[in-house]
Amino acid sequence: MTTHIESSTTVNHPLDKVLSALSSKEYWEYEAQNLSEVPGEVNSFSADPIEVVLFEVLPTDALPEAVRSMVSQNLKLKRTVSFGAEQDGVVNGEMQAEVKGAPVKFGAELTLTGEGDSTTLSAEADIDVTIPMVGPVIEPKVADAVRDIINNENTLIDTWIKENL
Repeated sequence: MTTHIESSTTVNHPLDKVLSALSSKEYWEYEAQNLSEVPGEVNSFSADPIEVVLFEVLPTDALPEAVRSMVSQNLKLKRTVSFGAEQDGVVNGEMQAEVKGAPVKFGAELTLTGEGDSTTLSAEADIDVTIPMVGPVIEPKVADAVRDIINNENTLIDTWIKENL
């Protein structure tokens, strides 16, 4: 079974500044260090088109209670984020992620829409937890974690732009 979510957040900066941040390896290094309690790393980066591969760590205490008993150590996450070129104030992208050694993966279609002095980040994500009988119970909790990632990225983009652009 797949859980589908939609999420939308606003970055209080115009699209050109958001794209400038996302086109910067320094921004992604900042995000990898600050997205969760345990710092991650940028494995690879390309600015044109934007494509970044992040290796991140999800501490067990950040996991939903129902999952903690099944996991004995921090989970390693490989996340790939990409964005295409701007067309009429809109930038399309995607995010794919999988948890190493666990039957959990998620993908999202991302859209950045410039609206004057702000940018809306919209995401439509599908979460798959392929554990018989337990997967459908865990997927909504993983969906909440994916929403948190998207919202935390919004905050990190905003902070990084204020401090660097």
